[in-house]
Amino acid sequence: MNNKKFRNLGGGATLLTACSAGFGCVFFKKAAFTLAEVLITLGIIGIVAAMTIPTLISNYKTKEASVKVKKFYSMMNQAIQLSEVENGSALYWDYTGVQYTEDGEIDEDKQRAEADKFYAKYLAKYLKTVTVEHDPDTERYMRAVLADGSMFSMNNGDCFDMNYDINGTGGPNEDGRDRFSFLLCGKHFNDKYHSFTPNKAFGAYSATTIKDFSTRDNARQACIDDGKFCTVLLEIYDNWEFKEDYPHKL
Repeated sequence: MNNKKFRNLGGGATLLTACSAGFGCVFFKKAAFTLAEVLITLGIIGIVAAMTIPTLISNYKTKEASVKVKKFYSMMNQAIQLSEVENGSALYWDYTGVQYTEDGEIDEDKQRAEADKFYAKYLAKYLKTVTVEHDPDTERYMRAVLADGSMFSMNNGDCFDMNYDINGTGGPNEDGRDRFSFLLCGKHFNDKYHSFTPNKAFGAYSATTIKDFSTRDNARQACIDDGKFCTVLLEIYDNWEFKEDYPHKL
């Protein structure tokens, strides 16, 4: 017949005595954590978590942004290439330029109409979008929402300005942080606005008459000066990755 007894030894330890007829008794000392030890351990875990979790979140956001911008660039290039099979080189599509009223003011209605017409003719059938609408804030931009929640807008001008926003209507809506600028240009303006990447209809806004992009340091400085030029740094030098010295917080 077995007989077990427990005795508290203090300090979180327990003495277990197990006795059996014919075999005598065996003693086991069972150690346990004290409340103080548990609290100290939890405190250490909390400190480590507080130090590492923000970095993990930041790294995740940076990686996510990189993937989205690169995906958009690839998606738009693919759509343009498919359209070129039917419509010829994108350098020679129908770019009408900025639309003005008789008084010399920008005609917002005509601007919007030109963007709608251009998108419908050259890009719509080659892109998968959730919705296509007009920007309710300006009514000048045509914008399309993508399946991952990001969106891009198009505005008629010398070229078609394309702003890609990695989180849609979510903040901060700032160039170089969650919004990245691209241009789709015809041959007439391509050398002016894509002067660092000539003969390429779609890409970053790289007008060397405005900024010097000849080195990575210069491109990074341009990104610091104006967030719309950050796309040059990402496309030309950093392969769509946000390096440690990227000048804007994502």
